[in-house]
Parts: sequence; structure tokens; C-alpha cells
Amino acid sequence: MPTRLIIVGGFLGAGKTTLLLNAAQRLIARGYRVGLITNDQGEDLVDTALGKQASIPVTEVAGGCFCCRFPDLLAGLQRLHEVADPEIILAEPVGSCTDLIATVLRPLLHFHGDHYQLAPLTVVLDSTRNLTTFPPNVHYLHQQQVAEAELILLNKTDLLTPDQGAAQMATLQADHPHARLLVMSAHNGDGIEPWLEIVLGQASRNPAALLIDYERYAEAEAALGWLNAKGLVRADVPFSTHDWTTNLINTLAQSFANAAAPIAHIKTLVTTAQGKLKASITQTDAPITWDLQTDDVPSDRLQFILNVRVNAAPALLEQIVVQTIAVIKPDPGSRYYFEHFECFSPLPPKPSYRLI
Repeated sequence: MPTRLIIVGGFLGAGKTTLLLNAAQRLIARGYRVGLITNDQGEDLVDTALGKQASIPVTEVAGGCFCCRFPDLLAGLQRLHEVADPEIILAEPVGSCTDLIATVLRPLLHFHGDHYQLAPLTVVLDSTRNLTTFPPNVHYLHQQQVAEAELILLNKTDLLTPDQGAAQMATLQADHPHARLLVMSAHNGDGIEPWLEIVLGQASRNPAALLIDYERYAEAEAALGWLNAKGLVRADVPFSTHDWTTNLINTLAQSFANAAAPIAHIKTLVTTAQGKLKASITQTDAPITWDLQTDDVPSDRLQFILNVRVNAAPALLEQIVVQTIAVIKPDPGSRYYFEHFECFSPLPPKPSYRLI
């Protein structure tokens, strides 16, 4: 029997991972065998670590979007089949990717339609996102992501007034009359069940591919600095890991604000022997969102995974992150080590296939 493949796109920080982890747990509770496939331009993802921590079978496609790493996507899907034999696979493309109909869904249908039942393409839209400080090409990328959606999930509506939510829904419906719209809060779970009923029961209608200006698309991705890091912090005296994590996010946010470098997404997963913390921020002046918090038991060491996406040159991004990790040391005698560190701007997208 074909595996149902549910692909969920959307801009950086829209809430895709929160949605998919929540959805996976609900599906597992219903008795389904579920797998998760994550995707990034680099390695060491918070998302992948969270999936493994939640005991969800997960594999990662790194080094480019699904569209540019299509053979790797197929290999990742095969790995999931080997380890979990999933009935349902949830897939999350890179948050800077668009043109998914032509470069991912259609190739899957054309070459592997006997193996996969594709759900309607879902795009998560952050109802609080403000892109006015980003370059115009980033706006263009964001618009194209929403334009190709079969299902638009207006997320974080719990942060809006009813009038604000209604106004956004009316605008979206007028701008995208062929898409189905749902409101949700991935963080608290509102709206996830109605979405699941659709993606479990309906198939993608294989809509027309977009006309994409790949030069603008490439310039939009190139405007974003991309950093993935994994490291350790050790101290002689136990310290508050909650305070360290808060200080990490706030110091980064302030440093990027001082550098006039708008934030697309910053997220970190902090692990100690006593527990785990997952914190994120999706705009320069936004509060920290805590997706995972355990009791703040002081510890003398922690491990962190840090993913940062900002509108900044890689050299500036690297400088700010390294300086921040040094500045927020718990005490003057504490030490920090990077086990993995990569910082870059994505290369121009070159899809393996583009079927229109």
C-alpha cells in the first residue's frame, strides 16, 4: 500500500516543525506508524534532534532543499521505510524554498506515484511575520511560497485579536481563492486536528506550477546568512541553564538589531543531564518562545545546538555568534567548545527536476 506523504512548506520560523512534531505525536497516538524527514542547507538541525528526542523515526536531508537534493530525498524516504515502515511520512522542506509543486511533488508523482500518496501541499504562514525590513526579493520568495499552497495554515493566531485574525483571513482568501484556508496555533495545538483530517483523507490535486523568477529566488536566498553550530559549555560552578539560554537568544537578538540585520529565525536546543530546553525567536523584537522546558536544575555543563537565519553576510553572522557565546559564559573560568560550526549563504537553487 502506498505511503501517505504530507509535505509542509513555509517561510523560516513559520512554525512548521512545531506543527509536524505535534501532528506526529497525535498520529502515533491513533496507532499509525509515522516517520519525519527534515531538510536544511546545512547539518546539525534542532528539528532533527527534537524528532529523535520525541522517539519519532527521523532522517535528515542536508546540503540543500529537497528540490536540489532530490536523490537524497528519495534515499531519506527509503531509510525511513527500512527503520520504521511508516504508513505516514511528514516532510518539511527548507524554509527558504519554493516552487515545490514543480520540483518535488510532480517528480514524486511522475516517477514514484506507485509508492507515495501525496497529500495537498500545505504552507504554514506566520500571522505575526513582518518582512518590511528584509530586501524585496525576500518578500517575493515569501509570496511565492504562499501562492503555490493548496492548503494555507494561518499560524500563531492565538497572538492576534479576533478582528486581526479575521482581517488576515479575508485578505488571504481574496489573494488566494484556489487555496483552502485554516487558522491554527501549532504551539498550543488549536486547529491541528481539522488539518490532519484533510491531509489524511485528500490527495494533492497536482495544481499548475508557478512561474518562478529563479534569479530573484536565488538573490532572496543569498540575502540570508545561515549558521548551524553544535557545542559544549563547561563551568566549575553549577549555573542556570534557563538563564544561559535566555541570555543567548536575547544577546544575539540585540546584536543583530545593532547591526541592522533582521532575524528570520533563531532556535536552540540545550541539553543537560537534568533536562532539555528549546527556545526560539522569529523576529528582532519578538519575545522568546519556549517549546520545551524542564525544571531549571543548575548544571556545570550543557550541550547546545544553535540554528540562526538572519539577513546578514556570513562573516558578520559568524562574528556575532562567536562573540555572543564568549560573552555569555556562566563565569570567567568557564569554557566553551564548538563541535561543529558552519556559516554561509545558500547557493542558487538548481533543482534536480522541474516538471511543469
